[in-house]
This record gives sequence, structure tokens and C-alpha cells, in this order.
Amino acid sequence: MRNRINYRDALAEIIAFAGVSILVGCMGGQGGTDGGSGKDTGLRDDVFVGDDSTTGTIEFEVEKNPIEVGNTSGFFVRVMNSRSEPVKNINVACDSEAGVAIIEPLTGYEMTGSTGVMSGVIGCERPGSFQMACRLTVGANRRKFVGVRCTGDIPSGFQGFPGAGGGGLGGGVQNNDDGEVRIIQAGFIDDGTLSSSDTLRTASIDISQISDCDGDATTVDSEPFFDTYVTLKVQNNLAQQVRFTYLQYSVDDVDGQGTEFTSKRLGLTQETNSSLVDGGGDSSLITLPIFKAFNRAKYVGDPAGAGLQITNRSLQTVSFKLVGETASGELVEATARATASFGDFNRCK
Repeated sequence: MRNRINYRDALAEIIAFAGVSILVGCMGGQGGTDGGSGKDTGLRDDVFVGDDSTTGTIEFEVEKNPIEVGNTSGFFVRVMNSRSEPVKNINVACDSEAGVAIIEPLTGYEMTGSTGVMSGVIGCERPGSFQMACRLTVGANRRKFVGVRCTGDIPSGFQGFPGAGGGGLGGGVQNNDDGEVRIIQAGFIDDGTLSSSDTLRTASIDISQISDCDGDATTVDSEPFFDTYVTLKVQNNLAQQVRFTYLQYSVDDVDGQGTEFTSKRLGLTQETNSSLVDGGGDSSLITLPIFKAFNRAKYVGDPAGAGLQITNRSLQTVSFKLVGETASGELVEATARATASFGDFNRCK
């Protein structure tokens, strides 16, 4: 049986990524952490860095913390093996909450150099305390968080850092120009339980199924394995009702080789979803299957058609576009991003 991360051992990490409110509660602009710890030498832990028999450490440091809004700071991630030797040529992926821009690397991930270090640059776009996380893109490993505190007022004329990455950590990042209709929470459901209205369920998505949980060949004891659902909480601040008609999602790197996928339009009806949202600040929850469990694997799209098997075991951000119209026929669009850890999670009971 192949080695997999134990679901119970990973529970604390799963909760850390389970949604906007659990992570930081900062949709209004500020996170729930104090940041400001500067060079935190406590950001070390055992992680898998090479193969099933290799463990080591990962360090994550922001050079200048706090950072004034409009200014930048370098950061670096150092990866070492169990002998405290640098691990070179291993991908490190990073993301941040909206408010902290990742200026370098623009893609959000980069290989370590000969000294086992991946470095980059971040910038503060608005005041507040925000989270940033980096992790290895091998298996479903632990990731490292650091608080970034952005201080001061937004400089006059400051337009952020155009073209920068980041902003996907925690999900629910709405990009409407006017903000009248927006997605205020975004999360995933991967355990087959759809009865709860809680959007902040999990951010760990199991992409392969264990065929035999107990190792006894005389019994059939497969790991619980389900379709993955997205659940979006939508708020309508318009004076009139809005009906959403379809959802599209996209994944930047399905297979770890840079293969992008954008879904077809997934239709919404009032009978199957709360796609009708009253005005005046009312909200509604839209839940829809996006990743299909099939033949012990997980797919984007239709496995029997143009679907692709998800094989990228890493921290990934999924983008969503929700489209509808007002009662008077005007087009409405809301967008969001939610980050999850894709990997081999052991959910055997």
C-alpha cells in the first residue's frame, strides 16, 4: 500500500485552509493574525522533501515585517533534508491573502537553487494583518504560514502592483468593479456530506482512492471517496433580485505540467440551487459538483468525455465565475478564487 498522509494528522492543516473566516476572517480588509513577527525562527517542521523515506525541514522568512503600504519586502524559503543539507531543484509554491501581492515569482512557484533557497518579493496593497503560505509541490506536504502586517495609509494615486500574483489564499476574493453583487465566501466539500450550509468545510482535496483500507485481501474495504463540490456564498446589495444562471471554474495546472482547464458552463436552476438571491444585502449559498470521482481518481470535466485526471499534488488556486441577471435583465457577474491542497489524503475509517 502506498504511503499517504493520515487524515487525522492533517486535520489542523485542513482547518487552516478551510475558508476565509476560519483562516483570517478578513473579507472586509484585515486578517485575524497579528503578523509583525519578523524573522520567525520557529517556522520549522518535519516535511517530506524527496521520497517516501526522506524527511527534512522548511523555513519561511519575510525579510522586512511590518511593511508600509505601497512598499515591498523580500522573502525566502529554505528547504533542507534530514541531514540539514540544502535540497536544490524542488518546486516551492506560495500564495497570500488579498492585500499582499506576490511580485516575484509571478507564477507563485519557483525551484530552489543550489543552496536550497527559493526567494521572492512581496508588496503591501492595503493596511491590515494578512497570511501568506508556502509549501513544497511534492505530494500533499505540510505548508508554512507567516503573518504579514501592512501598516500606514494607502498612498495617494497608488494602484497596487499590476500583474502581481497572490491574493488567492482563503478563497472568496471577489473582483467586481462595483462590489454590489459579490461572492463573500468560497470553499470546498470533499467528504460527501452536503447537508450543512457551512461553506468553510475543507481545503484538502483527495485525488486518489485507496483500494483496501485494512490490508486484508479477504474483505472489500475501500477508502471513502466522493465528488468534490464547491460552495459559494453570494451577497446581493442591489435593490432588485438577481438570478444566477451558470458557473464556470478554471484550474491553472491540472497535471503538474502546466495544463490549464476551464469548465463548460455549469447550469444553475432554482430547483437544484439557491440561485435566486433577493436584493438589499441578502445572501444565498450555491453548491455544485466540480471534480468527479471516477475509477479511483479525481477528474475535472467529464471523465467519459473531455475531462482530465487531476495528478498535480500541490497547493492550487481554483478560479470561479458566477453569471446571472437582475430582475430588469441586466448582466451580473461575480468572481472568486479559493485555494486548496490537492493530494493523497488517507480517509480510511
